Amino acid sequence: MGEIWLNKNNWNDKDEYYTPSILVEPILKYLKPNSTIWCPFDTKESEFVILFKEAGHKVIYSHIWLGQDFFEYEPDEHYDYIISNPPFTKKYEILDRLYELDKPFAMILGIPVLNYQVVGEYFFNKQREGIDLQLLIVDKKISFDGNTASFNNSFFCYNVLPKQIIFEHLAHNNSRTHFIPSRMMDSQRLYRYPQTGY
Repeated sequence: MGEIWLNKNNWNDKDEYYTPSILVEPILKYLKPNSTIWCPFDTKESEFVILFKEAGHKVIYSHIWLGQDFFEYEPDEHYDYIISNPPFTKKYEILDRLYELDKPFAMILGIPVLNYQVVGEYFFNKQREGIDLQLLIVDKKISFDGNTASFNNSFFCYNVLPKQIIFEHLAHNNSRTHFIPSRMMDSQRLYRYPQTGY
């Protein structure tokens, strides 16, 4: 399916949204202690990497900026989970790859993707294969840039949650006066434009 909608070799600026810590926090309680987590779309400044390490987990991070293409790269060492916020325009190919790897995963996607018939068919076919979608849905539309978000982003999971749908309360939506950006937002120019820093 992914080949119809996407070209994994094309770069799209819309794919780079840096997840704030408030949206990472809800998944923490569902992870087994002292796990090894692969964050495949992240640098060391990612809130996923930072918060998982603070919680006592070992983290393996990788990113296309670091020469590690998710479609070609996999860590040599054992890992228990794959968790990140993937490039939106490549979501189908990424889901295909995740299911092929057959490791528990939690990926942030916009809840409105469920409005699309092709997405419903995708997960329905997975269900027929005995693979159930799990959703960890937060009760706020979390902002990635300080402006009011237009839709809800939550975790789409496989073999992570104790049941198929769980709702989590968040204190605020990370916009306006509550805005705390991801630390990856400030560092991204160092990876994308290493010669200039811009």
